[in-house]
Amino acid sequence: MVPTSTSRRSAATSAATSAATGAAATAGHPDGAALSREAIVDHALAMADLEGLDAVSIRRIAQDFAVTPMALYWHVKNKDELLAAMGDRILESLVMPADGGERDLDQLRELMTLLVAALSAHPGSTGLAQVRVLQCETGQLLAERALDILRLSGFSVEQSANLARACLQTAIMLVSGRPGAETRTPQDERAAVLAGKHAALAGLPRDRFPHLIECAAALTDCDDEISYYQGGIELFIAGVQALRRRLPTRDQPLSAEISRPRSAD
Repeated sequence: MVPTSTSRRSAATSAATSAATGAAATAGHPDGAALSREAIVDHALAMADLEGLDAVSIRRIAQDFAVTPMALYWHVKNKDELLAAMGDRILESLVMPADGGERDLDQLRELMTLLVAALSAHPGSTGLAQVRVLQCETGQLLAERALDILRLSGFSVEQSANLARACLQTAIMLVSGRPGAETRTPQDERAAVLAGKHAALAGLPRDRFPHLIECAAALTDCDDEISYYQGGIELFIAGVQALRRRLPTRDQPLSAEISRPRSAD
């Protein structure tokens, strides 16, 4: 069959479209990263850290990669999938400690420290990790280990679930609420926002608010992130340990109850 002029034009158009799509799908970011799902997610996380999560959009990322939004849809179906992938990426950066079989609350401290470290790498997206913690494998493994520690420490199912949830929420609060983080404010505006907050406290009447004035710098910024995070983690673990000490105890171990002879009827 001899192709007509119309069929030749159609074939040419199809070939041009395929070539353009292929070029867009392999386009690169100005920093040199090829367009891929991983590069898109990494760029979205960096954007959220610099400008706040509200700044993240498919159109904006496409512009940064110098491609059309359609090119991104080859890698992420929509913004919801992108946000989910961002949350997964944060959790997947957490390397679970080796499981030696022993369980105590010191291990819960270790898990919480690892979680805070993973979250603090991308403070602008901490809420996304909270949504995805039970949806991705790393989050599921983290939750399972925490629940195992708590159950073997004597807490009930409901208590263990509440404490594990509080552990995650506390870690997120420590990171997103760190003084000076201002994760919802674009980076180029953060210095002015912090200065305004400090000035507002420092300008209070000294006779009424001497301690607020004294602590103005510490309340609005954080000079020692390590001490800040460690203090928050220790406060939470101390609370869990205090709750454990209040748990009812048995007068004798279960093994003794099992072996105790029954009285005659």
